[in-house]
Amino acid sequence: MDGKIDPGLKRRLILLGVLVVGLSVAGSLLSTHFAFKISGSVDYFSSMLVAFIIPLIVAPPAYVWIARLTWKLEQSNVELDRMAHSDVLTGIANRRYAMQWLRDGISRQTEATAVPDISIAIADIDYFKRINDSYGHDVGDDCIIHVARTIEQLLPKGWLVARMGGEEFLIAAKGADDAHFALAIEHIRGTLANIPLITPAGPHAMTASFGYTKMLANDTLDEALRRADKALYAAKENGRNRAVAASDAGLRAIGKEGDHPMKAG
Repeated sequence: MDGKIDPGLKRRLILLGVLVVGLSVAGSLLSTHFAFKISGSVDYFSSMLVAFIIPLIVAPPAYVWIARLTWKLEQSNVELDRMAHSDVLTGIANRRYAMQWLRDGISRQTEATAVPDISIAIADIDYFKRINDSYGHDVGDDCIIHVARTIEQLLPKGWLVARMGGEEFLIAAKGADDAHFALAIEHIRGTLANIPLITPAGPHAMTASFGYTKMLANDTLDEALRRADKALYAAKENGRNRAVAASDAGLRAIGKEGDHPMKAG
């Protein structure tokens, strides 16, 4: 979802332009040459010069017009693709792209190994309704954008952040070990807690809760997402502003209060 035009398109358009002009000149020269051979009644040099110049005048503008249309079409296709896979408010990936990213990753990895090496976290802004009610929906939107940009800036290269809807976000990584993923999630949580949201009434402290898991043997994507959701629910129920991990061994809290088992609900 990089929103970039195919880098080979410019090269192909240049080669096509050279080909169009070259063939036009060659065709004009050949037709004039054969006409001279047949009739023999025209000045050969003058005719060949005209045959050479006319395509050089006519072909380039025609090609430039075609190339511009092709380039604009490619730009439109790139923008449509970006809009189809990006969240309108934040500019990060949307739910549709995130689900496709996860399915593609699971499909590719299961061809090589029995268990996809994919970690998934779901984040939810704490007391978001209170922010909306207190400051209005514009500030609520600013809050969502603030969280999206903070997570995006802190993510390691190759990881995914997507807005799943409302104030909920998904973070996913391929090939990240448990400790690295847990550390990254905890770092994001702590950073959000330490950077207040700036509102018309002044700075407003805000936090987010996180539930995360790793794909297990015989897991489906839906099962992994439900497990991450369950961990998120436990984080909310146990005070918010915390990260909870879910595995086949159960739930455990990570981070500010240490790594320890806990119960959902």
